[in-house]
Amino acid sequence: MAVRNGDLTEKWYEYVYRDRDESVRRFVDNYPDERALSVSCDRFGHDYRFVRPLLSNPDEALRAGKAALSRFLASETDRELQDVYLRVSDLPAKSEVSLADLRATHLNGLYTTRGVVADTGPSRPKVVRAAFRCAKCEDVTRHVPQTGREFRSHAKCPRCSSVGYLSFEPEASEYVDAQEVRVRDPTGSDEMPLLLEHDLTGTVSDGDEMRIVGIPRASRTDDSAVTDMWVESVSMECLTDSNR
Repeated sequence: MAVRNGDLTEKWYEYVYRDRDESVRRFVDNYPDERALSVSCDRFGHDYRFVRPLLSNPDEALRAGKAALSRFLASETDRELQDVYLRVSDLPAKSEVSLADLRATHLNGLYTTRGVVADTGPSRPKVVRAAFRCAKCEDVTRHVPQTGREFRSHAKCPRCSSVGYLSFEPEASEYVDAQEVRVRDPTGSDEMPLLLEHDLTGTVSDGDEMRIVGIPRASRTDDSAVTDMWVESVSMECLTDSNR
């Protein structure tokens, strides 16, 4: 049975925010300078009506979590919530899959996997909220959140409804640090790109072994119907001995 988004929002509020534990209070105190909140899946217990949609449709479940956090933040402060990262960890054992076994059936679900960092790319600014200027009415809008690696634009101007007049306005857009690394299956040679954002950027080095909670994605290049797979990181834990 499908779970409504409103029900998921209520479950987030009940399990994570309502008791105002230390991590939530610390997040409220530090927001918006810090925008990442760590949440253990253990907080949800054995509620399959929450955990099942979290694993099968994490985009919707995480949106519900942000909606609940926005409600909580509004009750605690006068600040508006934007561009928050819910770092969910400690998924059920059934979510575990190796990098080498990731297939089309895993796309857009939430999984735990392990990987050894094979290569780290540079840290670069990534657009998280894109602004667009309409050449017809000159209005500037910032209503297009940018998730993942593909850039999204408006189909038409929200103010005058004109189509084909919008252009990206970089100076009015909002950015976070982002980094793409390549991770290798610890038991083989399979490699896959891993996208890190905000607080996860710059936290790994070549050779580090990581436990990754992430969402496998697919990106199409050129006119090919065959896609490239990559992983959007939700949370990470370093398994490498810090004293090496």
